[in-house]
Amino acid sequence: MANLLTDDIHQTFFISEHYLDILGDNTYEYCLYKLFSGKIDLCEFEAKLKNYRTGRKAFPPALLLRVIFYAYYRGITSSRVIEQLCKTDLKFIALAAGKTPHFTTIADFVSGHCEAIKKLFQKVLMICDESNLIGREHFAIDGCKIPGDASKEWSGTHKELQHKADKMKANAKRIVEKHQSHDSSQSHNNDNQQRELQTIDTLLKNADKIEAFLKDNEKRIGVGLRKKEVKSNVTDNESTKTTGSKGTIQGWGCQGAADEKYQVVVGAEAMGFGSDQAALKPMIEIIRENLSQDVFESGVLLTADTGYSSVINSDYLYSEGINAVVPDTEFRVRDKKISQSEKYQTHKKNRQKLRKDKGDGRTAIPATEFHVDFESKTCICPNGKKMMFQGDHFSGTRGAYIRFKGKLTDCRDCPRQSQCM
Repeated sequence: MANLLTDDIHQTFFISEHYLDILGDNTYEYCLYKLFSGKIDLCEFEAKLKNYRTGRKAFPPALLLRVIFYAYYRGITSSRVIEQLCKTDLKFIALAAGKTPHFTTIADFVSGHCEAIKKLFQKVLMICDESNLIGREHFAIDGCKIPGDASKEWSGTHKELQHKADKMKANAKRIVEKHQSHDSSQSHNNDNQQRELQTIDTLLKNADKIEAFLKDNEKRIGVGLRKKEVKSNVTDNESTKTTGSKGTIQGWGCQGAADEKYQVVVGAEAMGFGSDQAALKPMIEIIRENLSQDVFESGVLLTADTGYSSVINSDYLYSEGINAVVPDTEFRVRDKKISQSEKYQTHKKNRQKLRKDKGDGRTAIPATEFHVDFESKTCICPNGKKMMFQGDHFSGTRGAYIRFKGKLTDCRDCPRQSQCM
């Protein structure tokens, strides 16, 4: 029989390693340690501490900042996860100097020092600039959509939210009437009655929540060319309901700008709208604020994708004298090198194969072929599929109307898709 070492993980262990040895040399973790060990003034963080004479000792701001910045570097934004990693991950243990801050301490520190952390980002940029890590020759702007904690079901225009509150009250009234009719009868079901009472209470609380929101908040106006009302959110009115490649989310349009030399981020912001076009000007202002107001005067190249292209942005870039490359949405079609290339033609054919619409320019199906029952509020499309009821509170130039919508799974493979309204 082979002579093997013991394999038992059900035991504790002790590591006699120096924290700096764990961080290593010329690593991101070591740079964090050096950065917050005297290089940057953290007096603004320490000024908020009130334990000079009484109270327990506080965690040093440098320690918390090292841990938080390293967590962000690893893509971790949960305070509970950061607390756990300070107990189990060697890098976090070394950066925290063996301390284990509670998750509430981490969360309170971040929420209580938002402005100071923003200023800290600018100070770090200045250090990178002094160290010749920012080339100032080419900045690239791009963005993505990140979901927030707020539910998109609580989004809508003020009119839609008021209708939702009225509908909740109507449902609560209907349940009350049903409850009263049950009380007058001989049959009793305590479980059902308890559920109905709970439903009534929930509906009325939600309706009051919506009405209180409508009373305290003005209508949100969009940032596009046509100034019209956009959907507000009762839970988080600074977020936005936006549609991207992964569907519709309630969240943020997050923008970032990076320098070409070492990909140092020179500007970042979470914005309460999903349009990239509207984000170009604010991002340029953020870059100027973080670096210098004359940063673009030396001929720095600014690039962005087609999502940022608009007439307004082109006029703004020209008036500011910014050397920018922002292609419009039709540049591939105009450029024969792209439009006639094998790759582009193959991609175009594949898209045509995936498209279920095989229309040949025929006229649309008239509304009379959609069979609507106004009493049951149902609608059957010409292909025999039942459509989804969207509501009866809509109004147009011809008055009030009800709205139905086809299911995506039904419409995608419909042979009459090209003729549909």
